[in-house]
This record gives sequence, C-alpha cells and structure tokens, in this order.
Amino acid sequence: MVRALALWRTDKENPKTFFRFLSVFTGIFVIMTAIILQIIRMGIYSSVDTSLENAVASVDTYVNMAMTRKLYFENIDTGVVIESFPNNEKPKVKLMNVDALFYDEDGNLFNTADAFSSFSNVILNRRHLRKIVEGETISPYGQVESYHSVTVAVANSQYPQVKYATFLVSIKQIKESTQRSVTIIITVMILFWFVSVGMSVYLSYWSRKPIMESYEKQKSFVENASHELRTPLAVLQNRLETLFRKPESTVLENSENIASSLEEVRNMRILTTNLLNLARRDDGLLLEISDISSSFFDDIFENYQIIAEDASKQFNWNNLVNRPIKSDKTLIKQLMTILFDNAVKYTDSDGKIQFEVKTTDKHFFITVIDNGYGIKDEDKKKVFDRFYRVDKARTRQKGGFGLGLSLAKQITDSLGGQITIKDNSPKGTIFEVKL
Repeated sequence: MVRALALWRTDKENPKTFFRFLSVFTGIFVIMTAIILQIIRMGIYSSVDTSLENAVASVDTYVNMAMTRKLYFENIDTGVVIESFPNNEKPKVKLMNVDALFYDEDGNLFNTADAFSSFSNVILNRRHLRKIVEGETISPYGQVESYHSVTVAVANSQYPQVKYATFLVSIKQIKESTQRSVTIIITVMILFWFVSVGMSVYLSYWSRKPIMESYEKQKSFVENASHELRTPLAVLQNRLETLFRKPESTVLENSENIASSLEEVRNMRILTTNLLNLARRDDGLLLEISDISSSFFDDIFENYQIIAEDASKQFNWNNLVNRPIKSDKTLIKQLMTILFDNAVKYTDSDGKIQFEVKTTDKHFFITVIDNGYGIKDEDKKKVFDRFYRVDKARTRQKGGFGLGLSLAKQITDSLGGQITIKDNSPKGTIFEVKL
C-alpha cells in the first residue's frame, strides 16, 4: 500500500484512474446504504401498518365498543382482547397496541374517557383519509410521542353521531431502535468507504502496472530498433554520397562501397524481418499442428553440420526421438535454428557444440550445449528481452541484434513450453527447451 501511494503521487495520470475507482466504490456504497435503509424502514413498519389496516376493517366494531363502554384490556403488554361486544360483533383479527379516537362532524372527541392516553390531544385531520401517515404529539406527561395513524370516515347506523375514527400505533421505541440501527449502518458504511479509498489507490496502481510495464517495454523496443537502424542507414548514406562524389568512376572501382552497402541492406532486412516476426507473435500465433517424425530432425542436423564446418566449429548431434510428435514444424525448426545460430556466434573458432533432441512419455526436449563465453547469472533473465546483449561489442562484430533469444522465448511460450539456461562446465552455456 505504501508503495502504491508513493507511485500514485509521482504518476500524473494515475489520479484519473484513482478517482474512477473511488467514484465507483462511492456510488456502490451510497446505493447499498440507501437500499438497506429503505428495506429496514419498510420492514420495520410493516407490522404497524398491518395493524392499522386491520383496525380500519373493523371500524364499526370499534365504534360500538367505544360508545357502549364495554371494552376492557386483559393484557396491555401483549395486546387488546375484546371480551364483550354489542350484537355479538367481534373484530375479524386480533389487534395489537392500537389506540382509537372517534370524532363528530366538528372534530370533537367522543371517547373523552381516554383523556390521559398518549394520543388524547391528536386533532382530527381530514386531508389524508384512509392514508397511513406519520406524526408526533406531546403527551399529557410532556413526552414526545411518535405514531403512525390512519383516519377514516364512519357511517355507523347505531351511532350516527360518530363521523370519523382515527387509529394510532406508537412507533417511539421502533423509531429509536431504527435510528440506532441507521447510525450503526452509516458508521460501518463510512468506515468501509475509507477502506475503499485505500483499495482505490491500490487498484489504480495494480491495474496500471502491466500497462506501464508494457509501455516501458514498447518504448525501449522502439528506441533500440531506432538505434539498430541508425548505424546501417548512416553507412548507406555515407557510401552513396561517396558514389556521387565520383560520378565518372566504374562499378569495379566502387565495388567496396557497393559491397558494404549491400551488407548493410542485408542486415537491415534481417532486422526488419525479425521485428516483424516479433510483432506478429505479440498478436498471437495460429499454430499448424502436424505429425513430426524422427527423420525430420536428421535433415535439420545435416544442414547444421555443413554450417558448423564452414564456421570451423565442432558439431555433434544426437537424435533420440523414438516416436512421432505433434507440433508446429515451422516453429520447431525456427526455434532449433535460433539456438544453433546463437551457439555458433558465441563460441570461439575451436568451439564445440552439442545438439540433442529427445522424447519422453509426455515431453519433447531440445538441448544445446556450447563451450563459449557463458552467461552471467544476472544476465540470464535479461537475455530474452528484445535487443538485450551480454556483450554488445562482440555481438555487433558477430552480426547479432539481440532478437534471437526473444524470438525463441516467444516460440516456446506459444508451443506451451519453457526454456531454461544453465552453466556448462568448465565454460559455456546449456539451453534446454521442454515442450
């Protein structure tokens, strides 16, 4: 996290990514909080509102009970139980903690016997008939009471003077409990929001890291390619300018300049071909899998034998492929050629090269051993980078561009294998490919 914060401060573009992540996290937490609070509010008052709706359904029974004064409570802590009703009228449901107020046409309260009720001073409100509303009132004891209420018009034939009924349920304790829950939820959400800020910083760094690494590699690739092309272009320019300075000279007299120019053109062609191959492999390879017999490798080794003799190198090969294998012939041959060419370049005139291919039950191995200059441990991981060369002066003399092993690594990866480098004793290098 500390490293991510440090990089975030130094990267001018990174704050944009950071604020994108932060905006997403903030939006998620705001929406989650709103949904949770709404669900709590709907769920916590649903039983209260259901009691009010049931009371409205039994409004005539309540009017009769209130007007005849035959209602009494059996257990006020658990609910209202109606024992005696005029005309044997009983409510259809058991109603919990519901208070009822009855008014005449002018809004005068009938059941004044409930004068000490928490809701005895609630005034008739005709604006929201049959709608459940929330309100507050001051009880006779000076306490603030919160309630849900519903007011309905009454048409009772037995007591026509009763015109309106208001049913109320106290929500004071529920509201206090809800407020505590809301406080806890908001506190937790704010805490996790701060955590999301840290995660935004980390994710902005983490998401940009491979992009920045790719960008740096691409930048280095372009710089190195430009550098490699600069030398042959300078040589070509110099040689061609020399030809212009001697317009009357013959081709034979300028053969050296022409030969040097052609050599540089050849090098540029090789370089551009390798660059094109690397670019194509970056986009992925479409493998052409076919059966490869043991004789395929014999033909390759015979050609290598001729090249090694021309380079004054001792070449020994061993074909231990005892069964056909399935792979891409073109890529296998190119991979072997790169490793062989690398061994030829980096061994002296009396160099020895051992090349072996073999199969096991599950794998195919390519092993190339030379007694050349060797590769230091700190260079072994870098030799597969494009344009990386252990000894640039010697490589330039040998005509290399530092792209061969990068190509070999890409081919190995595309074939689902791995390539490793080991030290040869007493000197030299061992390249082993496992497919």
